[in-house]
Amino acid sequence: MANTQSVIIRQTAVALCLLLGTLTAGAQQWHTTVEISYPAEISLPQEVNEVLLVNNTVAHPDVPMGAFFTLMATSEMLEGSDYLPSVLETSQNESGSLYRKQLLSSERADSLMRTYNSDALIVLNQQILHPSTECYQTEEESYYAYTQVIAASHWTLFYRRAAGAEGLSTRTLIYADTLYWISEAQTQTEAVQALPEYSDARNEMCLYVGERFAAHFLPQTETADRYLYDVGKDDEGMVHFTHRRWQQAIDAWSVTQKDKKLSAYAAANCAVAYEILGDLAAACAANERAIAGLDELRSAEARQQAVNIRYYLEQLKARMRR
Repeated sequence: MANTQSVIIRQTAVALCLLLGTLTAGAQQWHTTVEISYPAEISLPQEVNEVLLVNNTVAHPDVPMGAFFTLMATSEMLEGSDYLPSVLETSQNESGSLYRKQLLSSERADSLMRTYNSDALIVLNQQILHPSTECYQTEEESYYAYTQVIAASHWTLFYRRAAGAEGLSTRTLIYADTLYWISEAQTQTEAVQALPEYSDARNEMCLYVGERFAAHFLPQTETADRYLYDVGKDDEGMVHFTHRRWQQAIDAWSVTQKDKKLSAYAAANCAVAYEILGDLAAACAANERAIAGLDELRSAEARQQAVNIRYYLEQLKARMRR
């Protein structure tokens, strides 16, 4: 069984989510945003549908319902996905020790999957919560206080191997996080009293852990800013771009221009269109052409725009590495 806390992304897709808007100044005249979609960090086999979330913890004495809150939060997050989750609330752990994990055997996992007609198990084996509070006086002589809860949880994932193979695939997952609550008041007592009770903070942390853990099984998206250049009054490429005709925009911007600066800007615009089409290699190549063209110029504007395009190029390369 191998521990994993890494992000695993093999493919990305990009969709334009906002049409162009004019900037107030600078060589970059147009702005848009793209929504970048990343596959789930943890992918279960395609045939997995019914997922059973299993409580295998020893109840924390200060948060007796903590594991249940975590698993229910995980279940609610998964409900809108391709999975059909259910929760086995009764703990399968009989060790009696909060700090000693008692992992399910493959035989026991297989039995639970058969009993509950599940394709996979997500098992919470242990959840440790450490709350603490600090308070200090600021330079303005007010009091700043905060409570933090550090959580560490241990999970096991079971699912059946590919058709024809016997036994279960098993994977160990570890998740850790911290939540903060802050307050500021004129007295130390007021600042501390404004913070949540430890019981409430622990319960909220349990819900947060469940939500964040479930996110590893779900596709994620992020919105990124992209900028384009005005390459002339009769910019056919921009006309195609605003009508979402990405390849036609690239073709128009790829026509050789006599003006080196405009040619470089057109190449940078091509990079954005290539990214939307999902061709990150071509987007990088277009940016490299734009940078090379700007490096031949001596103006301050060209140097600044080359810096901007290099930053965009590094973003693309980072996506390709992921």
